[in-house]
Amino acid sequence: MARWNKSVLNPEQQRSLKLEVLYKVAAAAFRRNGYHGTSLIDIADILGVSKATLYYYVKNKQDLLFQCHLAAADQALETICTDPSLNGLERLRRSLVAYVISIIGEDSFSVVILEERSLSDEQLRVVIEKRDAFERRLQDVVRTGVTDGSILRCDPKFAVFSVLGAANWVTKWHRPEGAWTIDEIAQASAALLCRGLAAGPLPSYPSNRLYGDQQP
Repeated sequence: MARWNKSVLNPEQQRSLKLEVLYKVAAAAFRRNGYHGTSLIDIADILGVSKATLYYYVKNKQDLLFQCHLAAADQALETICTDPSLNGLERLRRSLVAYVISIIGEDSFSVVILEERSLSDEQLRVVIEKRDAFERRLQDVVRTGVTDGSILRCDPKFAVFSVLGAANWVTKWHRPEGAWTIDEIAQASAALLCRGLAAGPLPSYPSNRLYGDQQP
């Protein structure tokens, strides 16, 4: 007989949920204070648990940083728009909107890229492999746009490196207390980036802030 009609999380589900919360809290702390400026005690205090409790879920602080990078890489892959009914440019725009939200939103696992220096060589290799997989998927979107004529003829790899460089920089200047919402920042960023790759006139993108004079 199912326990509580399956409405109560089993131990495996509880552990998965706790790990998700741990990675989000840790990633936010690493973004805010840096890897070396954040201790496991700091993270435990935010979660309201003891430092010893965290060792049930991660080996040490370096392992926690590694797991945050892996979670962020998986989250990035989920932002790729695969709708076959859309042209390449619109798929790219939607992917960038979702990606920007994923790196600055409340549910983000994203960690500052420079913190990779704190990973071991093997950990860094795994993280780079996952990032490369994301970039290849996005390059495929650009190729689709070049083929269907919605994106200018270009080198997909260079195009993706360029747009991601700009998109990732949002984490440097974004402030939660700013005038723009996360969605407005994501929509405006994606619209501006796609304008540089568009092969023809663009549709009216849903970004009321794009031409406003209020700073983000």
